[in-house]
Amino acid sequence: MIRRPSLTAAPLLAGLALAGPLLLSAASPAAAINDRSFKDWWVACDNLRSCSAYGPEMESADDHYGAWLRFSRDGAAAAPLTARIGMTLTDQAIDGSATLVVQGDGKAPVVTVPARIEGGVVLADLPAEALPGLLDRLRHADILPVTLSGGAVATPVTARISLSGSAAAMLFVDDTQGRVGTITAAWKPGQKPAETVPPVPDLPVVRAAPASARPIPAARPAILNPSQDDEICEAAAADQFEPIVERLDDTHILYGRACFSGAYNIAYDLFVAADGSDPLPAAYDAPDGLDGEAFQPVNPAYDPATRTLTSFAKGRGIGDCGVGTRWVWDGARFSLAGMEMMGICQGIVWDDWPVVYRAKVEGID
Repeated sequence: MIRRPSLTAAPLLAGLALAGPLLLSAASPAAAINDRSFKDWWVACDNLRSCSAYGPEMESADDHYGAWLRFSRDGAAAAPLTARIGMTLTDQAIDGSATLVVQGDGKAPVVTVPARIEGGVVLADLPAEALPGLLDRLRHADILPVTLSGGAVATPVTARISLSGSAAAMLFVDDTQGRVGTITAAWKPGQKPAETVPPVPDLPVVRAAPASARPIPAARPAILNPSQDDEICEAAAADQFEPIVERLDDTHILYGRACFSGAYNIAYDLFVAADGSDPLPAAYDAPDGLDGEAFQPVNPAYDPATRTLTSFAKGRGIGDCGVGTRWVWDGARFSLAGMEMMGICQGIVWDDWPVVYRAKVEGID
C-alpha cells in the first residue's frame, strides 16, 4: 500500500527551514546525515553510501500536488543507477495503471513507460536503457516535462520537473560514493577500474532487549504531571495529550509526557525507570553528530513487541517532508536502527523517501 501525504491536515509551512526546533535543531538525528541541496535538487546518502537525488516540480497545478524525478544508487561498485518518476494526483480515488511519457527535446520522448497508481499516487520506474537519454536531458535542459495519460487517467496530467541543480546533485552522488573518474560514475566517469570504488562500510548492529510479559505498575510517577512550565516543557501540553507508559523489559518502564505541541507536531520527553528507582531521562545512542541527551521524539509511538520507538517530525502539515526515526531498546538505551528523511516539501510520498541511516536489528523474533 502506498502511503501518500495527508492532504487534509492543518495549515502548511513553506518548507523545512520553517519547521522549527522540533525538526531541524542540532539535536535532531538529521544533523548527522549526509544530505545537500543544490538549487531545486536535494540529495541524501546513508551510512552505507547509498544515495538518492531528487528533482521536484516547482510549479503549482490543479490536477496534482507534486511530481518528482528520483535517481538512486547503492554504494557498492557494481550497483546500478536507477530512476523513477513520481506524482501525487489531486484525485485520491484513482487506482490502476496509465502511461507516462518523459518528453525529450521536442522530437521524440526520452521514454514511454507504464505507471502504477494507488490512491492517486503515481510511481513509474524507468528502464536502464532510458538512463543515457535522461542524463543527457539533465546536461542540456532546464525542465523535464512528463505526461500521464490513458488507463485510469481520464484527462492527461502534465508536470514540469525542474532540472536546476541536477548536475551538481549527480556529481555529489558520484563523489560521495568514490566513483568520480571511474568507469562506474554516472556523471563524471573516467578510466579508473571499478575496483577503485571504496567498499561499503559494515552495517551497524543493534540488539534488542528481551521482551517482557510483566505487568506495568499501577502507580504513575510525578514526572508525568508537571505543575508548571519549565525552561523546556509546557505543562499544558502534558495535560492535553496522553502520557506514554510502556514496559521496556523485565526491569524497566518507559514513561513519556507531552512537552510541546504545534499544529501537527507533538514533542515528548521520555523517561526510563528501573525497578524501585525514580525515572531518569531516556538515553539515546546514535551516529556521531547527534546530541542524544537533547533529543526529543516527535509524534512518538512505542511497540513493546519489537522494543521499537518511532518518531516522525513533520516538516509541514501534509507530511510530505520531515524526519522519521526508529530506535530499539537494548536494555540500557534507545539505539538508532533506521531513519527516513525528506528535505524538500514538494508532495513526495513517504514510500519514496530515502533511507538515510540503517542498522541490522537482532533479538526480535
